[in-house]
Amino acid sequence: MRYVLFCMLVLTGAPAAARTLACGGTVAPGLAYPDVSGAWHGLEITLCQKIAGQIGARALFTPIMQDSDVPPPGRGRSVIFVPAGDIAPGYLPGPVIYNDNQAIMVPAGSKARDAAALANAEICVEPGSPEDFNLTAYFAAHKIALREFVFQETDEMHDAYVAGRCDAITARKSLLIGLRANEGRNDVILPDNLGDNPIRAATPAGISGWAALVAHTIKENTHGL
Repeated sequence: MRYVLFCMLVLTGAPAAARTLACGGTVAPGLAYPDVSGAWHGLEITLCQKIAGQIGARALFTPIMQDSDVPPPGRGRSVIFVPAGDIAPGYLPGPVIYNDNQAIMVPAGSKARDAAALANAEICVEPGSPEDFNLTAYFAAHKIALREFVFQETDEMHDAYVAGRCDAITARKSLLIGLRANEGRNDVILPDNLGDNPIRAATPAGISGWAALVAHTIKENTHGL
């Protein structure tokens, strides 16, 4: 399912008349995620606030849900934090803020502690996706017998994994962490790295000096990551 959750979240207490900085970001624990009270926390939230502070604005954050077709916010001085491959035309790629590598997750009761232990196990994956390609390549390179359990829809795949219809699931690590948190599970993310998938900042093109200011602020607040 491709969808975007368009809900603007005020991150600072600036007066309503103050100008705003629109940020959009990948939703995952550690990046941007609400606590039990509904307050959002994470690296993307912090960076949005820091960048807004540079221009005397209040920060507004739009969650960008997985597999979104078009990342908001889109125009004017704004910033998005998305996987490098999802940066849309018209945006300038900026610094990497997090390497969201592809991983494999197994239920808490599984005896598997690495990918090699999943030979002939059924692994949930979306056919034809980059994750499918990386999974196939990784298992072939390590001579691990692969059995895929394929789904065309992300939500259907997640439901099947939670219901125990497959032995493991592969996706970006942030998505696996989010799935585990949403379901209140103690599932195990295996240490194998099936492929790098950096989360980058990106800014609309054509705004003089904006990309440089965003990049500098991120560098100052991520120790050059």
